[in-house]
Amino acid sequence: MKKLGVIDLGSNTTRLIVMAYEPGYSFRLTDEVSETVRLAEGIGPSRMLQPTPIRRAVEALRMFYSLCQSTGVDHVIAVGTSAIREAANQDEFWTALREVTALDLRIISAEEEAYFGYLGAINALPLHTGALFDTGGGSTQVMAVRNRELTQSFSVQAGVVRFTEQYVQSDPVSRADLRRLREAARTAFAPIDWIADLSDGKLGGIGGTVRQLARIDQKMRHYPLERVHGYVLSREAIERIIEELARRSRRDRLQIPGMKEERVDITLAGAVIIATLMDRGGFTSLLVSGQGVREGIFYQHFLADQPQPLIADPRGFSVLNLAHLTHYEPQHCARVAHLSLSLFDQLAPLHGYGAWERELLGYAAILHDIGISVGYYDHHKHGEYLIHNATLLGFSHREIVIIASLVRNHRKGWGELAPYAPILTPDDETRIARLSAMLRLAEYLERSKSQIVRDVRVHLGEEIVIDILADGDAHVEIWEASRRSGLLRRSFGRDVQIRAA
Repeated sequence: MKKLGVIDLGSNTTRLIVMAYEPGYSFRLTDEVSETVRLAEGIGPSRMLQPTPIRRAVEALRMFYSLCQSTGVDHVIAVGTSAIREAANQDEFWTALREVTALDLRIISAEEEAYFGYLGAINALPLHTGALFDTGGGSTQVMAVRNRELTQSFSVQAGVVRFTEQYVQSDPVSRADLRRLREAARTAFAPIDWIADLSDGKLGGIGGTVRQLARIDQKMRHYPLERVHGYVLSREAIERIIEELARRSRRDRLQIPGMKEERVDITLAGAVIIATLMDRGGFTSLLVSGQGVREGIFYQHFLADQPQPLIADPRGFSVLNLAHLTHYEPQHCARVAHLSLSLFDQLAPLHGYGAWERELLGYAAILHDIGISVGYYDHHKHGEYLIHNATLLGFSHREIVIIASLVRNHRKGWGELAPYAPILTPDDETRIARLSAMLRLAEYLERSKSQIVRDVRVHLGEEIVIDILADGDAHVEIWEASRRSGLLRRSFGRDVQIRAA
């Protein structure tokens, strides 16, 4: 695999990601480092970068580049955004940087920053039409999306560091300061008259502030997953967080579960910026993106041979990506998927499920054995863990819980669902039981991993009769499947008979 390092010098934070990849085929994140540099600190109306923030930024860039060199990264792409882009004294920054490192840093325009943020998020979120925004330390980019295409963008100097310095003069924050923050945000987003036309779609949020708000909300709700990417954050939840932050002093904010120390003073301004943007567009909730500018730059590199750096089917791609990374057995998994889906289709008069459940079952069939990459024993449990912690693109948290549960249940036993009650719907337990039963049966009909069982024919009556169509002796497979048919019987409330055709 090749290794690409992407460094993003932001107005608040400098970040490095290292991706190992085979072009157009598979990738994985191998390292991630971030450092709070506050490059926009004290920049003021003069747009002059201050000596201390310059030193912090240059040192972080030097360290990140050195790390890439020492860990065998093949290529490094480094970009700078709002603070350095707008600085009146860029020469001072360049002089300081070139004294300590040969890193080639490219300053990207506001339009390029919006484009890379769009690429990172659109390849990762289930968002086809709507809007995206990226709130950083110095600015916010807003992007219009229709049918996954970027149609227009808007950039404004409404960033968390900039707004905190300009409008927050009290601790705890006074009502007057909070009012000034809200007024400044409303003024900043007033020109975006097109955003309201996208309110029938979804809103996706990029950046450290929106991830910080999601972590706080998850702690408040006792949310069962630590996954931030794909989290649904409501406008009401953001307002609750604003009120909580405003009534506390800086020291007391550190006690809020989920709060990061480096964001304790700037999160309120960021929350107001995001809440105001949501109001401007009429959005009642947003999808949190764990991917943004850095990942967008990676996708442009990873998909360089395509007309556009867009993954056509992010869900299917990321499932196969995870399968490739865990060295799955394609023929075995394809046959398990075929048998699972054949059972699904023929049992449709009983379960009444549609294309959505069928899709999730097919994905679970591809991933059912990935836990073997950790160890054979309890590999169903290892697989569940891997799915909960993998980069799965375009899936909701509910879908991830369902797929992970199917993988957990594909061999034996039953994964406890009670912890996921805030994510699942009341009928999901039955849904998961029935889909798990089909996957389990298909797995044991492929017990020898030799594709002996070609297909199944299901007869529905007082009992479920399953005829096995085989290209050879399938006695072992029929015996194993019969032993493991209890979940199918219990979930459908009918006896099950499995026999040779």
